Amino acid sequence: MMRCISGQLLVREVGLDTYARTPWARALAEDKSFAGMYGGFYHEMNSPMFRTLPEYLKSIGHRNPTDPNDCNVHFWHGGDKGFNMFAYVATNPKLTADFNDAMECHSKYNLTPWPEVYPTDSIVAAARPGVPLVVDVGGGKGHDLMKFLARHPDACEEPGCLVLQDLPGILKGVEDELATPAIKVQPHDFFTEQPVKGARVYFMHNVLHDWPDTSAADILRKLAASMEKGYSKVLIHESLVSKEKPLSRVTVSDITMMAFASAAERTEDQWTALVESAGLKVVKIWRPVYSVESVIEAELA
Repeated sequence: MMRCISGQLLVREVGLDTYARTPWARALAEDKSFAGMYGGFYHEMNSPMFRTLPEYLKSIGHRNPTDPNDCNVHFWHGGDKGFNMFAYVATNPKLTADFNDAMECHSKYNLTPWPEVYPTDSIVAAARPGVPLVVDVGGGKGHDLMKFLARHPDACEEPGCLVLQDLPGILKGVEDELATPAIKVQPHDFFTEQPVKGARVYFMHNVLHDWPDTSAADILRKLAASMEKGYSKVLIHESLVSKEKPLSRVTVSDITMMAFASAAERTEDQWTALVESAGLKVVKIWRPVYSVESVIEAELA
C-alpha cells in the first residue's frame, strides 16, 4: 500500500521502506474535515454518482438534466424517486457528517474567506438593533459565519445577531460545536417561507449551484419576500463560469453539480437572469484576486 500511495506522490519515499508525510497526508491525518471529505463523502457519493453518470445521460438522450427529483442519483438508486439529494443526505447520520466535513474542508482549503472578497464593514456599519445582521441560508456547520466573526469579533452586541439555517439533520450537534452566543442555530427548509424578516444580509454560499434554475429562483423568491427594500441584501457566494477559457476547477464543479443534483455552475449572464427572475437586481459582482468564487450582491428591484 505504501508503494502505491508513494507512487501517487501522496507520501514521500525517503529510504528503504521509509516514508515521510506530505502536507496532504498530514492534513488527512490531523484534520477531521479533510478525512471526512476524501475518506467519506467522495467514497460514498462522488465515486458512485460518476460511475453511473454515462449510463444515466444515455438513458435521457444525452440532454442536460434539470429535475432534482429525477436525476442521476435516483438512477444510481435503481430508479427510486420522490426525494432530492439533500433530503437523502439528511437521512443518513454518517453521510450528513461527511457532507458537512466536505463543505467545511472545501471552504477552509480552497477559498478566499468571503469577508476578504466583499466589504463586510458596510454590513456592520448599517446594523440595526434587534434585527439579525447576517442570515446564513443553507450554511452547514457555520464556517462562513465564523469567518465573519473572525473579521468582526465585536459586531454582535446582542446574542443571535447571526443566524445559521439548514435542515435539521444537517444542523444536528452544530450548536455545541460553534459554542458562541453570537450565532443562533435555526432549522429551516429554504423552500418554505423565510422566518427571519428584514435582516441586513441573507447570505448563501454554494447553495444555488446545487439547484436548477426553477428551484434556485424559488429559493431567491422566498428571500425576496422577507427583505426590506433599501436595507436588506442578498449575497450569493459562488463560482462564475467564464465564457472563454473557463478554469478547470469550475468546469469540474459544473459536471459534479450535474451528476449530483441536475444542477450547474453559471456564467455572469446566467446569474444575472436568475437573480432578476426572482424580483431582485444585481448591484455588483465582487471578484476575488486569488480565488474563483465571487460574491454577487443583490437587492430588491
